[in-house]
Amino acid sequence: MKKREDALKPLIDAVVCHGLLHHEDKDVKLLVAICVTELFRVKAPEPPFEDKHLRDVFKLIIGLFADLADTANPLFSKRVKVLNTVAQLNCCVLMLEIDCKDLVLEMFNVFFSVVRNDHDDRLIKNMSSMMTNILNESEDASQKLLEVILRNLIKRKKGATCASYELAKSVIKTCAEVDNELKPLVCKFISSCIHDIDAVDCELKEYYHEIIFEIFQCAPHMLVPIFPGLIKELEAVQVDVRLKAVNLVGKLFAIPEQHAAQKFHDLFEGFLNRFDDKSVDVRISVLQCAKAFYEANPFTSVGGRLSDPIAQVRMHAVVVACDICSSNPMLVPVKLMAEAIEKLQDNTISVRKKALQKLMEIYRDYCKKCCEGSMIIHDAFEEIPCKILKLCCDNKCKEFRSQSTELILADNLFPDDLSVKERTNHWIHMFSLFSSCHEKALLQNEMKNYLATRKKLKVKCNNLVVL
Repeated sequence: MKKREDALKPLIDAVVCHGLLHHEDKDVKLLVAICVTELFRVKAPEPPFEDKHLRDVFKLIIGLFADLADTANPLFSKRVKVLNTVAQLNCCVLMLEIDCKDLVLEMFNVFFSVVRNDHDDRLIKNMSSMMTNILNESEDASQKLLEVILRNLIKRKKGATCASYELAKSVIKTCAEVDNELKPLVCKFISSCIHDIDAVDCELKEYYHEIIFEIFQCAPHMLVPIFPGLIKELEAVQVDVRLKAVNLVGKLFAIPEQHAAQKFHDLFEGFLNRFDDKSVDVRISVLQCAKAFYEANPFTSVGGRLSDPIAQVRMHAVVVACDICSSNPMLVPVKLMAEAIEKLQDNTISVRKKALQKLMEIYRDYCKKCCEGSMIIHDAFEEIPCKILKLCCDNKCKEFRSQSTELILADNLFPDDLSVKERTNHWIHMFSLFSSCHEKALLQNEMKNYLATRKKLKVKCNNLVVL
């Protein structure tokens, strides 16, 4: 050991005493960095340099990392090797011990600026592990480090590389799995934005909903402490605050495979309560969100809005209910379908027309699937034309008078290319579902036709007698 120390001392002295750490030539810098990292490897776990020289050593290494964006450079592979060695030895945490927080911040910024989609997975993983290790070892991770990570998490919408976004996501996901300083720092920042955004001294405060959404996708449990704040936003006095909260929470529950409604029941319950919000805009917004995460089973709430006192809300509820039914016809919610069909008798003509349009679209699509063999004839869908036939005797609904109904059933009910045989199968099944009300409607319709024909014949006969 003593012999090795004696052998390495001249090399270490040459690096720190002859200005090599500050050399201007990039090739020389690379060779010095390779030498430095090898000294770290040989001397591990002890650092090869005194604390007073470590700052310059790490400044050299971080400067080398800044050239990793140039993947076409012949020296790229050597630079990658330096980073891999530094990551393997975990020597960057020494920057915390010598109080070089500015260099830590610089390294974070460098990694996010140079990472590229065509970088090797191992290289990106090592960048992530170096940042994560520093956050794990830090007793008081700074707000500035958090801002660097969060800025790259939401930069994707501003044209940043996908790689920087994925790197930020990787750091957050890894930190969420261990007990380090990042989680409380994230929650403190978001909570401050929720409770008093004006007091937050950070440009990212305007994007805290986007930050919540992005973190929720990769580390939802990290955000559990801020959920009570989100619930308060859902119940806020200001309509615009409730609207923004509804749109955010709706997006959270719509994230595939998260099953957030089951995991975070209180937040989901707070969202469902907005179906009865006093604001029309909020109720409509909740309905629009409901379609995206219908697997969370908010059917009862959507059905309730089909009876909303405001016609505009009922119309949106019809659209959402029909879209839910058509999105997966094999698992159609029968009760919701039946409630949507009842909107053909709504008091408002705009709701009736929208219901007719959406239900006809559902029925035509259903007929196509039956013809293709992906579905079999289903009572819930056949109730659509049954209801239309029944309404032809309802004097309140002008759209369903005999002539209009005949045009609807003849021209719009089935897909144009559906064969006569397929149409016949649907008609037969449809008639099998007829109740006494349907039979009465048809009988009344036929009686009207009979009386009209009889009247015409009587007029003709009278004319003949006169002649």
